[in-house]
Amino acid sequence: MSDLTQLVIALGVSFLLDRFLKPYLLRKWLGVALAVAGAVGCFVAGQKRLLGFDLGLLAVFAVPIGMGLFSKRRRFEEVG
Repeated sequence: MSDLTQLVIALGVSFLLDRFLKPYLLRKWLGVALAVAGAVGCFVAGQKRLLGFDLGLLAVFAVPIGMGLFSKRRRFEEVG
């Protein structure tokens, strides 16, 4: 699978998680888990492939997705 296709898939997953994942705790811990797993994966995965996906490239995408979820974790909480 090409790098561009993997980028489009990662952006789609990021968009779906950002829009439809509403509970505060789930956004917080999934964001932390993705950021940590992505950071570790950047060093461990290298050029390994799983089902056609480059794990190193997916690890690079996981870090900003996780950071985005964590930084906007209170997005759906009511103010009041």
